[in-house]
Amino acid sequence: MAKFLIPSAGRTAAAVIGDPVLHSLSPTIYNAAFEHDQVNWSYSAVSITAEQVSDVLEEMRQSEIGGLSVTMPHKEAVANLVDETTAHAKRLGAVNCVSKNGGALVGHNTDGEGFIKAVVAETKEETEGKSYLVIGAGGAAKAVALALGEAGAAEVIVSSRNDSKSRKAASLAGQVGRSGSLSEAEEVDVIINATPIGMRGAGNENQLPLPVEVMHKGQIVVDLIYHPLETEFLKNASRIGARTMNGIGMLIHQAALQYTLWTNKEAPVHIMQEAVIQQISK
Repeated sequence: MAKFLIPSAGRTAAAVIGDPVLHSLSPTIYNAAFEHDQVNWSYSAVSITAEQVSDVLEEMRQSEIGGLSVTMPHKEAVANLVDETTAHAKRLGAVNCVSKNGGALVGHNTDGEGFIKAVVAETKEETEGKSYLVIGAGGAAKAVALALGEAGAAEVIVSSRNDSKSRKAASLAGQVGRSGSLSEAEEVDVIINATPIGMRGAGNENQLPLPVEVMHKGQIVVDLIYHPLETEFLKNASRIGARTMNGIGMLIHQAALQYTLWTNKEAPVHIMQEAVIQQISK
């Protein structure tokens, strides 16, 4: 079997797997946390093909491999290959973290809980009782819709170019979820962009997922993109007096949950955040 996860001498190895993955900020985030907490682990980014996923998971059963993060396009494949999945991972059909429970590999999805923790930390408000518009119906949108439904949202509206996908994502929020249109943005408390529109390098940096005319002062506007730290979408929202939040919080808090699953330690969130902002700002 090929060696994908190679621990440095005497250290426990963890890694993120994906394709492409070498641009990942995860090594920066986790290695800063390991160093701060003096945890004898090392973390790397490993690019693998779909055909190699099962080999990597088998390799993870070795004692010197401690944990695995999973990014696109392998989240669904890993969900089908681990020994157990948590309730969230099962409902989403996607795994972004693998931990060990005795000899079993356990698949988790920390995205939704990471999002909720980030919103509460940054807005100093609970998510309960608010209405939300989620733009997009991909993996991030589904994780957010599921978490919002569980966190007591009053309404979760999902809008994307594919109504069938919107309905599927909205259904994860339970009875408070439904598909809808972008024109409903005016009526909600919180707007969330869960699409790549406006991401650096995506070729649509100057495009907007939503016109500024349908947003208003007092709303909370969240963009799950974190590169750039302030997208055109968030700049527009700031100009009209909305409260804005980028994707760094979700990135850090979902990573912090993984860190705790692997090490049983509380993650040094501020250290992880400082490291990633420093890296992005270079």
